[in-house]
Amino acid sequence: MALPKHASPSPWRGPARALGALSASVIALPLAGGAAHAATIPFPKPSRSLPSGLDVAPPYQKGVLCLTESQPGPIAFAKLLNATYGSHVYGVLRKCDQEHGEGRALDWMLDASKPADLALGNALTRWLAAPDAQGRPAAMARRFGINYMIWNRQIWKAWAPERGWTAYTGSSPHRDHIHLSFTWDGAYARTSWWTGVPVTSYLTGPRAGSTPVPTTPPSTNLKDYVNVTLRRGSSGSAVSVLQKAMGGLVVDSSFGPATETRVRAYQQSKGLTVTGVVDSRVWNALIADTGSSTPVPATPTPPAPATPTPTPATPPAGSVSTPATSPLARYAGVTLRLWSRGAAVTAMQRAVGGLATDGSFGPATLARVKVWQKSKGLAVDGVIDAKDWKVLVAATTPAAATPRPTGSTGTAVATPSLSTEFTAYKASLLKRGASGTAVKVLQRGIGGLAVDGGFGPATESRVKVFQKAAKLPVTGAVDRRTWDAIERTVHPLLPYWGVVLKRGAHGSSVSALQRALRITADGSYGPATEAAVKAAQKAAHLAQTGVVATLTWKAVEARMR
Repeated sequence: MALPKHASPSPWRGPARALGALSASVIALPLAGGAAHAATIPFPKPSRSLPSGLDVAPPYQKGVLCLTESQPGPIAFAKLLNATYGSHVYGVLRKCDQEHGEGRALDWMLDASKPADLALGNALTRWLAAPDAQGRPAAMARRFGINYMIWNRQIWKAWAPERGWTAYTGSSPHRDHIHLSFTWDGAYARTSWWTGVPVTSYLTGPRAGSTPVPTTPPSTNLKDYVNVTLRRGSSGSAVSVLQKAMGGLVVDSSFGPATETRVRAYQQSKGLTVTGVVDSRVWNALIADTGSSTPVPATPTPPAPATPTPTPATPPAGSVSTPATSPLARYAGVTLRLWSRGAAVTAMQRAVGGLATDGSFGPATLARVKVWQKSKGLAVDGVIDAKDWKVLVAATTPAAATPRPTGSTGTAVATPSLSTEFTAYKASLLKRGASGTAVKVLQRGIGGLAVDGGFGPATESRVKVFQKAAKLPVTGAVDRRTWDAIERTVHPLLPYWGVVLKRGAHGSSVSALQRALRITADGSYGPATEAAVKAAQKAAHLAQTGVVATLTWKAVEARMR
C-alpha cells in the first residue's frame, strides 16, 4: 500500500501557524518515538461545529472492486493534512488494489526514520484513534469515516478499537507513509467532520455510477468462480454469471436484495444452509444443475505436513541435514487461476515472490504469475498447474540433502547467495524513460511508487531519495549497486538464507535470527529460540522442525515486513 513519495518531505516543524479559514488546535501527547519533536503537535480543527452525536463505526469494508476515480473523502482529508502540516505527496487510486482500487484509501507520505516525521505520524494516528471527552473510542476516526490505519509496522481497526494498535506483518512495513482506508461514508465525505451530521446508517458499497473496470475478459464458466464468495453488496462479472445461472433475476452485476432473496430460495431448494451468501457449495450446485462441468472442489487448505522423517544415515559430525522435500510438493495437483483462494495460493505467492501473501489470486497475482512464467520460459497463461508447480517445487527444494559443514561454534556456514526477484534484472541499467517488467520490479521493491512499469519523474525522484539514504551516488539511475541495496532492504536476511541452524548452534547468525523473531538476541540457539522458530514455521505452514533453513529464513523475513 505505497504510492509516490516526495523527495523532500515538508513535515510540520515548530508552532501552529495561521491557516486562513482552517486553524489548528494544539494537543500534547506522550509518544514512544520522536518524543523530542512531539511536545506540541497541531491537529486539524473543523470549519464547522461538530455535533454531539458520533458517527457509527461499520465493520471492515474490504475493497473488492476496480473503480476509476479517487473518492472525495480521502482527497479532502489529504488536503486537510497538507494545510495543517505543509505539502506532502499523497496517493489514493491504485488499479484493482483493495480499498485503493475503489479510490477510498489514502497513502500520506512520512518518513519514520526521521524523528520529526515519526513524531508527527505517531501523534496524528493516535489522535484519530483516541477517545473523546465523553470516553467514546476512536472519535475522530469515526468522524472522518476511517475504517483502519497502518503506520510504522502497526495496524489499528476502527471496528475493534479495544484491541488498540497491534503488530502489522504485511508486505510493506508502512514506514514511509501512513495508510488510511475509509468506509464508504468516509469515502464520500458524508461523515460529521464534513457535514456536521453524524452517520447513523452506513453505506455498504459505492453509489450508482461507480462502475468496476474489468482487468481481464470475464469468464462465463461457472467452475472459474468456485472459489469466489459473493454476498449482498458484491458486484462485477461473478455476480452477472451467478444471476444468469440462477435465472429469474435482472442481470445487472449487482448483488442486491432481489439477488439475495433468490440465493436464499435456491439454497433452501437444494438443502443447503440458508445464508444468502454464495460459496463453493452454491457454485457446485449450480454447476450440477447446468451440466456445465463436473463439480470442482474449492481450493483446498491441506493439513500441515508431518515433521519429515530424518534419513537413516547418520550425518558426519559437525554437520546439519535438512529434508530435501519442497513444502510445495503437496500442491502439485492443484490448479490455480484468477479468483482462486486458500493455502495453495498463499504458498504460490510466497514462492513466486513480489506479492502480498494474502491467499487471494487477484489481478495483481495474475500479473505477477505471467511475468514469472515468462521469466521461466513457461506458457504465459496466468494459470498455475502441474508444469508451473514442477518449476516452483524444484526452486524451493532445499539443496541440503547432503549435510552442510558447520563452524566450530555450531553456526552453519552460509552457502552462496540464493536468487531473489531482483536477480534477473541486476545487469539492467534503468533510468528515466525506461519501461517494462524490470521497472515494475524496481518500483515494487523500492516502495512509495505506483507500479506502472514507467520510469518517469516520480520513479527517478524516489530512486534519488533511496540512493541518498543508502549513501550511494545520487544519480537517479539504477545500476548494480543500487539493485543490490534495494535487494538488501527488501530481504534483510538474504545473507543467511543459505545458513542452516538448529538447537545448539550459536553465533552471529543465531543473533540475527533472534532479532528477526523479536526475542532476546543472545546468540545461543536454545529452547526459547527453537519454540519461536516452530511458531514461525507453523504460521507459514511449514514443517515444524525447529531447524532453520532457506524457507524458514524467508518466512521469518516476511514477518518482519
